[in-house]
This record gives sequence, C-alpha cells and structure tokens, in this order.
Amino acid sequence: MNVWLILFCTFFTIVLIFLGVDFYFYIVNRYCRFHIGKWDDNEKWKNAVYKIAKKWSKRTPTVKITDNSRYILLDIMNGKYRSSSIQSWQNAAIILGLFESNEVVARNALKRFIDETGNWKKNPVAVDAGMLSYAILKVTDNTDMIRPAMDYMLDLIMKNTDKNKIISYTGGTDNPERYVDTIGLVCPFLALYAQIYEDSYAGALAFQQLDFYHKYGLYEKTCLPNHAINIDTKLPLGVYGWGRGIAWYVIGLIDTYLILDNNKNKRTLEMWILEAAENYKKFQQKDGGFGSIIQRMDTYDSSATAVLAYFYLQCSIIFNNQEYFQIAKKCLKKLMSVTRFNGKIDWCQGDTKGIGIFAQTFDIMPFAQGFALRAIGLMGKGD
Repeated sequence: MNVWLILFCTFFTIVLIFLGVDFYFYIVNRYCRFHIGKWDDNEKWKNAVYKIAKKWSKRTPTVKITDNSRYILLDIMNGKYRSSSIQSWQNAAIILGLFESNEVVARNALKRFIDETGNWKKNPVAVDAGMLSYAILKVTDNTDMIRPAMDYMLDLIMKNTDKNKIISYTGGTDNPERYVDTIGLVCPFLALYAQIYEDSYAGALAFQQLDFYHKYGLYEKTCLPNHAINIDTKLPLGVYGWGRGIAWYVIGLIDTYLILDNNKNKRTLEMWILEAAENYKKFQQKDGGFGSIIQRMDTYDSSATAVLAYFYLQCSIIFNNQEYFQIAKKCLKKLMSVTRFNGKIDWCQGDTKGIGIFAQTFDIMPFAQGFALRAIGLMGKGD
C-alpha cells in the first residue's frame, strides 16, 4: 500500500510541476500586455526601450522555437524550446542597437562571447552566428585581438559555401535550398571582415550572395523576396513577401552598402536599395506598421516593422529623402503603440518552423528591440 501511495504522490507531483510551468507562462502572457502602448512621452518610450536592451545585453530572453503552449517543460527537457543559433541573432541585434546609444555598454556586452585570447567562449555551429560576428567586429575597439574568433566564423561560412559560391543556411552544401535569411545574417559580416582584414575574397562572396538573390529570389516587378529558392532549378520554394524575410534582405543590402568603398558594387547596391525602398513603401499600413506577410494588410509584425524603420532612416540619409524619414517615423510610432509598460516591444512573429511554415505566436523578440534602438539612434541624423 505504501508503494502505491508513493507512486501516486510522485506522479501527482510531476503533473503539478508540468501544469505549474504551463500556468506560469499562461499568467505571464495573459497579463504582460496590460497598459500596452500607453506612452504619452516619446523620450520616456525611447529610454525604456534602451533600458530593456541594456538589461538584455547581460541575459537575453529566449525566443522559443515552438508554438506549443502545453507541457512546455517537456519541450525544454527535450531541447525543443531553445536554439543557440536563433539566440545568436537576438544577441547581435541588441549589441548593434546599444552601439547607437552607448558604445561602452555595447562593448561590455562582447565579454559574454569572446574570451581574453580573442576566441569564442562557445564556438558557433551555424551560419546564423554571422550576424553576431558582424556586431562584435563592428563594435570592438580591438579588431586584431578578436581575429581568431572572426577567422573561425569565416571558416564556418566557407564550409557551408557550395561550388557556385552560394552559402547554405541549413543542411550543408548538399541541401539545394537557399534562404533569404542568409543575406542579412552573413553578408554584412563578410563585407566588414573583408574591409578590416583586407580579404578581397570575403568581400566578393558577400556581393555574390546579394547578386544571386536579386537575380533569382525576387518576384518580378515587386522586389518581394521568396523565403527560399532552389539552387539548381532557381525555382521559389516558399512564400513571397514574408515580413522578416524582407527584413533579412534589406539588412543585407543596407549594412553591406554602408561598409563598401565607393566602387561598382556599392553603386549597384545603391540601385537595389532604392528599388526596395520604392517598392515596399506602398505596403506600409495606415498606423505605420508592416505585415508579417507584407502585402497582406491584415497582418502585422514588429520585427519587420523595426527593421524597416532602420532601413528607411538609412535611406533618408543616403538619398536625402524626407518621405523615407516620415515612413520611418510612422514605423516607430507603431512600435511605441505595441510596447509594453516596461519597455519591451511586443507582437513580434516567432521563429519559423520551415520554408513557408511561420509561427502563430507573437511575443517579445530581442532582435526587434535591437533594431528599434538602431532606428532611434539614427533619428537625429535623418531629421
């Protein structure tokens, strides 16, 4: 009898723990949006966004890789809740955003990733970490010291580059799928590495990715990128106009452009940037937001909106265009309306599950927080 009682109590305790974890997340998600968007002072909002980014630079919250809202503890135990690769570009955006506001805080954040010998504390395993490498290389005041880590990242990218010099995002070089994500995650790093360490091959490789996607990955006369394309057939594999896919595309364009010297490739990127800016502006919604599928006006995603705020502010500077500045201002106004009372920007689409398989959950995302901060830092330059 005692054995059965012990078994029953053990089972009951385990059930309570699992249900307790689910209930905790339910309460957090249920009440975190009280008073969302109630910001009556633009400067207070900017300061709150910055304070959260500074806090997250020390410990970045998890962007979960599942939409599941039940038995969450089981997902955590099975490694289906969190991904280090996804976390890498969350950290990257936070560092880049802080760099626009406080260079000292941004540089202090690098200590989480690079040791005193200039190597990674934990070696990256996927090309996702290209964006984190870019952020570290851009922010550091000692590029020679961190070269071992940067060389490691370049080598990892090269191992995922096929015979046609096109980088594979996932599945290795035998996988024929080429994702738009790679454009934003890798190209700025390659361009900056090439400039700092005088490696012309890395610079050429960055432009080749952009050129390939511009030729084969965009829907004709719209500049809408497909989620992925087949390297062999050049056929689209997913959805055109995915909001964060557009974000990846314009990050690759604008940040690479800003690094390049004044040459033929830079002038070509400038044309593509203008093309993108002109095509995407018609998809901005009346409240200033952009959709999770950008051409669908009944969708919304803060991560796409934050990146496009940054993109259009850069465009307003490059082209001396006041219309682009106003587009960016409207983006930031929308972001303010979906910011929680504690400064966390909400309504970001979660991580994708595969080509054309998008998250149904919308929550906070450090990536969006960082790009909003990058845009806020540029406001004075475009006004």
